[in-house]
Amino acid sequence: MDRSLRVPQDIKYIVEELDNINESVNLEAINKLHRIAKHSEEFRQAVFDNLCSFVRKVTLEEEYRMRERPSFKIQNILNLIVADETERVIYKDIPADLHESYLQRAILKGADLRGADLKAVNLSKSNLKGASLRGADLSQADLRGADLRGADLRGAYIKGADLSSANLSKATLGKANLKGSNLSKANLSETDLNGTNLNGANLCEAYLGEANLSNANLNRADLSRADLRAVNLSKANLNGANLAGANLRGTNLSEADLSKSNLSSANLRGALLIRTNLSEANLSKAELSKASLSKADLKGADLSGATFRMAIMSEADLSGADLNEADLTEVYMNEANLSEANLSNSCLTGAKMGWALLIRTNLSGANLSKVNLGGAILSGTNLTGANLTGANLSEANLSKSDLSKSDLSNADMRGTNLSPANLSEAFIDRPDWISKLQDWKCTGIEDIERKYEVIESKKDGQTAYRIREKVKLSKTTGKKNTRAVKKPGK
Repeated sequence: MDRSLRVPQDIKYIVEELDNINESVNLEAINKLHRIAKHSEEFRQAVFDNLCSFVRKVTLEEEYRMRERPSFKIQNILNLIVADETERVIYKDIPADLHESYLQRAILKGADLRGADLKAVNLSKSNLKGASLRGADLSQADLRGADLRGADLRGAYIKGADLSSANLSKATLGKANLKGSNLSKANLSETDLNGTNLNGANLCEAYLGEANLSNANLNRADLSRADLRAVNLSKANLNGANLAGANLRGTNLSEADLSKSNLSSANLRGALLIRTNLSEANLSKAELSKASLSKADLKGADLSGATFRMAIMSEADLSGADLNEADLTEVYMNEANLSEANLSNSCLTGAKMGWALLIRTNLSGANLSKVNLGGAILSGTNLTGANLTGANLSEANLSKSDLSKSDLSNADMRGTNLSPANLSEAFIDRPDWISKLQDWKCTGIEDIERKYEVIESKKDGQTAYRIREKVKLSKTTGKKNTRAVKKPGK
């Protein structure tokens, strides 16, 4: 150590020299303090604290905050205490206290800021690429547009920070606290956010391609229009989150909690939603073609106008869900629960719904052509005006269901329970359809034979057959009761 320096008496004097208007004096003072710290472990903490304090004091000045980037003097201090790999090593176990400092556009690439106090610091547009910020306090910090690529932010406290438009690609934020932070338009591609707290965070239009958000807390977070393609969100908490218009194509949301979330118009094509909680979620007009929703909970969800083409929904619970005008073409829904759901005017062409529960379900006007409902329970279901041409209804339970004005042409009715079902004005493909029910071993034949008859009719300009109630005779006159008569073709 320079013997001309008297330690610690000279530390205070040298610190005062940092304020000298002569820049060469400033730089010499910085170097003197650094030499003291380098050669004397006893005074290392004091030197470090004084340098941090000086940075805070200078950058708090109103005039300084007009600068676009740190002064040469401030940047030089930052290099020595946290940024320069060869010089900062002597301070490696001392956390920096730079809270409320104004460090816009600072060059802190690869800086050691572990456990640093950076509360309310301004690091907007700064270069923090590869920096170590593990366990640092960045609450209320301004990190807008900052470069944090590959940075280590594990366990960092970033509550309420502004990271809008920041680049966090390939950064590590495992178990960090980002509650209420602003990450709108941020780049979080390939970022590790496992177990991170993003409760109420703003991720609107953020890019999270291939990021890991498993076990993350995104309760009530705003992810509207965010790009979440191929992201891992398994077991994440997204309760009440806003994902309207988000791109979740191929995303893993298995066992995640999305209850009461907003996924309207979101793209979930090919997404994994196995055992996912989507109860009371808004998925109206969402795209879910080829998605996997096996054993998913969709109770009371709004799925109106959504597209589920070729999706896998076996054993899913859709009881009470609204699927009005939804596209479920060729969907696989074996053993799914659709009881009391609304599927009016929906398209289920070629869907596989064997052994599904559709008790008191509304399927009025639905297209069920070539659907497989073998063994399904449809008791009390509304099928008025439904298209069931070529449908497999073998062993299905249609007791007390309303099939009025439906089309049962070429439907497989073997072993179907029709006791008692409303078949009034239903279209069929053959004149002996009622008598064939005996061969098909249906239940409720006696009631159908007593109540209905088949008449020739017209449909789409072609000859067809229709079931109607038999004409009743008046008990008093023995004449036809005209109120019960329906003319063929009407």
